[in-house]
Amino acid sequence: MNAGTFSAGQRQLFSLARALLRRTTWAKLSNDENSGGILLLDEASSSVDQETERVMQDTVRSEFKGFTVIVVAHRLEMIMDFDRVVVMDTGKIVEIGNPEVLKGLAGSRFGELVNAGAN
Repeated sequence: MNAGTFSAGQRQLFSLARALLRRTTWAKLSNDENSGGILLLDEASSSVDQETERVMQDTVRSEFKGFTVIVVAHRLEMIMDFDRVVVMDTGKIVEIGNPEVLKGLAGSRFGELVNAGAN
């Protein structure tokens, strides 16, 4: 069996499962389940259906509470409840802030993206 045997979505789920196993090991070694590390997700939900994406979001929220979670995402639903987002355009940072605040801010690039996705 090799990586080509699995779909892109299945590979994403395996990657999240590996992160969960490492988190469990980290928690045992540090004797603190909430002592965090860094979780990096690059388009983790790009190849999965909406139900699987919801399960992945719930897993990240519940299992990586004490972690710094860095997510590269085009699906904005994945990041709407994050503390802070960094919006980039043509390789440059154009906004940083809370997604709920940016969403309602006049002239916000993030707000434009949210509104474009809602239509």
